[in-house]
Amino acid sequence: MSARKTAQQRLWLRQLLAEHQQICWLHRLHLRPPVFEITEDASRAGSWSAGFASLKMAGWLIRDHGWNVVMEVLKHEMSHQYVHEVMGRGHEKPHGPAFQEACQRLGVHPQFWRATGHIPLFLKGEEAQPVAILTRVEKLLSLAQSANEHEAALAMEKANTLLRKHNISRHEQGITTGYDYLIINEGKKRITAVQRAIAAILKDFFYVKVVMGRQFDAASGQTFRVIELIGAAENLAVAEYVYFFLVRRLEALWQEYRTLSQAPVREKRSYHLGVIKGFQGRLRSQEQQAMAAPGTESNALICNQDQGLVCYYQRRHPRLKNVRHRGGKVYGRSYQAGEAQGENLVIHKGVVSKGQSNGALLPIS
Repeated sequence: MSARKTAQQRLWLRQLLAEHQQICWLHRLHLRPPVFEITEDASRAGSWSAGFASLKMAGWLIRDHGWNVVMEVLKHEMSHQYVHEVMGRGHEKPHGPAFQEACQRLGVHPQFWRATGHIPLFLKGEEAQPVAILTRVEKLLSLAQSANEHEAALAMEKANTLLRKHNISRHEQGITTGYDYLIINEGKKRITAVQRAIAAILKDFFYVKVVMGRQFDAASGQTFRVIELIGAAENLAVAEYVYFFLVRRLEALWQEYRTLSQAPVREKRSYHLGVIKGFQGRLRSQEQQAMAAPGTESNALICNQDQGLVCYYQRRHPRLKNVRHRGGKVYGRSYQAGEAQGENLVIHKGVVSKGQSNGALLPIS
């Protein structure tokens, strides 16, 4: 084994131990730190040995998959450890009732409860998205590309109305399944004010919960700041699309504005925040119109009343805290110009993201 590979694996081992300790803290678990080992067993992604108090993770898993997948396999194996050390039921069937209970306790993603070496299609909703609703939203966003400003705006409003009715229907029918999470990792060490502003729009208007966190990158050995979206699979697909649409559109609008106004680069952030503020105002106005009907509630309240989502969210993040961030200085001229532009912004189809997925509403066959 080369010295470089050995050093990389030592880094992975330190990170796995740190993740084990963090998971124990988050879920208030009292598990002994195991002896971690990186293996090249092609048949197993991970394994727990109670006799040796060791936890093995496959090198191919870490190299070939995102760290969120590694974390789910780690929590799967920690669930076996929990069955042995805490529940005292290690004599039972390995993936039986005790193990299922442990997975629930540790917030393991349901796709990783199975006893299989196969890593499932993960965090893109291929198995869970109600394709019908996404197809209809996608068609409306295609119409929103119209050169006619009124027709484009109407198409986006119809798409928002469709999503609203869909989520109200979920609530009325008591549907409490189909939740997932999705990580947006742009490889940055900090989350910018613009990213936070976009995340606020997703939380307030697109039926997802948002968590700002950190995620280790096995290839570089660095830890990056990430945005995690949590919600029903179809809402995640739309929210991710909107996120990357806004990221791309903000850059294009800034280039147009800078060409016309000769604004200095230092005002870019102010312009972007203005666009988001204006777009937020447009969405708020549409929401208020929808709430004119008796008994109709805000999008955020509809999301908060989804008990299945609330439980999934709390199980995944049992020790969250709210942190307020100062807005920082803005340049008035560029901010106001951006706000005016944002008031006319229309989400439409046709943007591909630079993130971990392609940003498309529907999977590409």
